[in-house]
Amino acid sequence: MKVFKTVLIACLSLVALWAAGLVAFTINVMTMSPQHEEETTDAIVVLTGGNERVEEGLKLFATGRASHLFISGVHEDVKKRELTARWTGNTAMPPCCITLGYEATTTEQNAEEARKWIEEKDYQSIRLVTGNYHMPRAYTELAHALPGIDIYANPMKQPDLDYLSSRFAKLVFVEYHKWMYRKATLLITPQEPLQQPES
Repeated sequence: MKVFKTVLIACLSLVALWAAGLVAFTINVMTMSPQHEEETTDAIVVLTGGNERVEEGLKLFATGRASHLFISGVHEDVKKRELTARWTGNTAMPPCCITLGYEATTTEQNAEEARKWIEEKDYQSIRLVTGNYHMPRAYTELAHALPGIDIYANPMKQPDLDYLSSRFAKLVFVEYHKWMYRKATLLITPQEPLQQPES
């Protein structure tokens, strides 16, 4: 009986810890905002997969928040002109320095694709653009893949995603568990220093 009680208490404690973590994760997602909005970075990195992410990256790029824009996870059939055509703001789009990454289909691959691109540059800071519900996992992946690089999170609430909808609840529920899994996995995965070009 004593053993059963001990096991029951342990299980209930784990459930309570899991539930508290989910609540904290949800609140963090709903309240997070862009870091250091007025700061410029060497590059802006956009992870595709949600409405308005590319538009947000184009806006930041057009308003001078970085000298280069990298969009990761672009479908192979999409051309650069199709993406830049989405910009309808008053500020003119810079004439160069937008790079599209076509290799990534997952967040982990986004990080690998961004790392490969960063290694070809001499950049020390990036602004990361993705959906707010996706930002914790995306930031975790890129921070591990890009040791020594300053990463400013630029989370955005997708206009088609209602916080009171079941879709949002499902997304956050799934992301919470994916984030915990990747966080635990990366804790025991050694970081590899970036091999940046010699200046």
